[in-house]
Amino acid sequence: MDAEPLPTVLPLPAALEHAIAAALRTVPASQWLSAARALSERYRDERAGPERALARGTPAALGYAALILPAAYAQLRGAMAATRARVPDWQPHTLLDLGSGPGTALWAAVETWPAIQTVTAWEREPAFIALGRQLAQASSHPAVAAARWEQVTLDGPLPAPTPRYDLIVLGHLLNELAAPVRHALVAAAWAQCAGVLLIVEPGTSAAFALVREAREQLLARGAHTLAPCAHDQACPLAGDWCHFPQRLQRPAFQRRAKDATAGWEESKFAYAALGRVAASAPIWGRLIHQPQRHKGGVELIVSSREGLVRPFIPHRDRARYRAASALRWGSALATPPAADLAPPTPPAPGADGAGD
Repeated sequence: MDAEPLPTVLPLPAALEHAIAAALRTVPASQWLSAARALSERYRDERAGPERALARGTPAALGYAALILPAAYAQLRGAMAATRARVPDWQPHTLLDLGSGPGTALWAAVETWPAIQTVTAWEREPAFIALGRQLAQASSHPAVAAARWEQVTLDGPLPAPTPRYDLIVLGHLLNELAAPVRHALVAAAWAQCAGVLLIVEPGTSAAFALVREAREQLLARGAHTLAPCAHDQACPLAGDWCHFPQRLQRPAFQRRAKDATAGWEESKFAYAALGRVAASAPIWGRLIHQPQRHKGGVELIVSSREGLVRPFIPHRDRARYRAASALRWGSALATPPAADLAPPTPPAPGADGAGD
């Protein structure tokens, strides 16, 4: 399994939570609540172009911060933690966040890699830039507090000159772009990437298709898969999609925006981390569903170097059964478990909560 796993329930950084709460108090609650409800209805819709941007204007930016930012932060942290586990000795010093929104990835990145020294955020919407700058001032990390924000529209060539960055993040961005723009942006981002390009999208089947497409594009350019895959081969999934959960501790303003009573939620995401170098801590495979308990034992559904496999650990092998049952969806396996291998057929779409 990955070293130094994230907490089972991940909270927002306290400084970020307090800064968002303070920003929300600057406008009547009815404004950001109304915007949050509108965003909730649109968030899972397929978007294809700048004319259908997810959020525009101050109320919408605040609604996004209240409703979506906490889940996006959890998703980014989950993807970054898995990436860090594959390259534990790699420490990025420069970060470029493309389509930064209110800067969610900046906060997640410095929590994962505290050695980051320089942060650049590119965002199209002025309201997001203003909010992102406001939130960043609350950070105790000097790179976030001094982040360079630039208004950039990512539907053409990247501004010249653009330096190379150790870490480039495309978070919740590809599903806002038409296909030709997506392809050009992924290629341009890779050209400016000196270390790792991380792509994170919501855990829907439509978003996963975009992540898989980008991964294939980058593999063709010589990139190495760091996470979640254990290999650089084509994705073995058919009739299913690869996504992972990160449990989030809901802040009070998100509970209010969702009209929710539960103190946590399972935020699911699809991602791909591609590197200029191969992982220094290779894995055999990764669980892409929760362990499936059956009458005679537990079945693991693993995307592995051998493709999609389903090791079965019988209940009579109690020690291995307990170990396998305790694995979490998304766990990395360094070696194959001592088990029988069932035929490599995928689970039915939506099995074990897929697509919730």
